[in-house]
Amino acid sequence: MGRPKAELPFALGTMLDYVVSEMMRVFDEMVVAVANPRQYAWEGIGVRVIVDRVPNRGPASALEQALREIRFDRAFVCSCDVPFVSGDLARKLCEMLGDYDALIPHIDGKLQTLHAVYRKECAKTLATMRSKGEHRLHGIVNFAKVRIVSEEEIRALDPEMASFFNVNTPEDYQRALKLMDEKYRM
Repeated sequence: MGRPKAELPFALGTMLDYVVSEMMRVFDEMVVAVANPRQYAWEGIGVRVIVDRVPNRGPASALEQALREIRFDRAFVCSCDVPFVSGDLARKLCEMLGDYDALIPHIDGKLQTLHAVYRKECAKTLATMRSKGEHRLHGIVNFAKVRIVSEEEIRALDPEMASFFNVNTPEDYQRALKLMDEKYRM
């Protein structure tokens, strides 16, 4: 993208602001892991910001740190580049966790590890993974009791799969802006 996706202008703020506001709609507590410290308008209003202590180690390291910070036994985890993430879908995924350590959707042939639910105890699992040289978040399926949720199950909850629209390129970003504009015009 050429610049941090979290800071891309979106709706009335940034992409990160939009994702946080959607999650605030359905969750009582949020922990937002960021690479660089700065003041956010929503910080402190049920949202705690933590700065990744060891930057550039990837999402597994940041997730480990965030899970250590949560007060509840489970957390829905998403990245800042899914602007149409659904709080309602996130809540349903949390309810589907059952006695698993993690619940990860499988969409378009890929595990969506940054659109998933993890138990707080997975922080220890992630530390174990790191100690064994596994730094890819996908590796958690070999270390924890993971429920993989099929695309069909997700489609039953989110027929348009909008929650999984990911902004990775400038073209994706332009498409997201157009979709947001259409959403507010309705």
